[in-house]
Amino acid sequence: MAKAIPAPGFNYYEKVVVSGKGEQCQEFLGEQGTIICLDSYHVSRKPYRSDLWTYIVYLQNHALYRTFFQSDLESVGSFESESAYYGERPEISFDLVCEEDTDFMEGSYRLLGELWNVFILRKDDVQEMQIKPTTWRKFTVWERDCNGIVIRFPMDVIMHRENILDAMSQAFGINDWIQIQGPNSMVLR
Repeated sequence: MAKAIPAPGFNYYEKVVVSGKGEQCQEFLGEQGTIICLDSYHVSRKPYRSDLWTYIVYLQNHALYRTFFQSDLESVGSFESESAYYGERPEISFDLVCEEDTDFMEGSYRLLGELWNVFILRKDDVQEMQIKPTTWRKFTVWERDCNGIVIRFPMDVIMHRENILDAMSQAFGINDWIQIQGPNSMVLR
């Protein structure tokens, strides 16, 4: 019988302070942030280790999103509203480096009045570009599903940053994407 996953120590939009001793914490030690995503991937593999819950934290002073384990954070004891994290402009973030011709790209995007979503673009055996809305389901009652899109390009298309932005523009009717360093799409989904 599988062991039950322990409840996370923090909730969505809870304010936290980075307090861990690991290398990923050193630059942000003592900094306050807000949790925008919970992920059970690591704790589901080792349910006896509740410290392995993973969180995406928005660090206000740096305008950055970073991923931390539960053991890296301490609660401040207060929360922010979800609406404080709705997009104010169309933003896009690439998780991978955009090569001159890549076969796969993943990242996150946020539209006006929405939370972060995920995009996956890949070359595939299709005749023309295909855009498919997608929902990635999470596995626990504490996590939220993640919405987004999968865009498939024909194999002969050169897939680079401009083509990717063009595809996103076609999908959403938006031409003025702002590229930022957003949350890790693999944790979001």
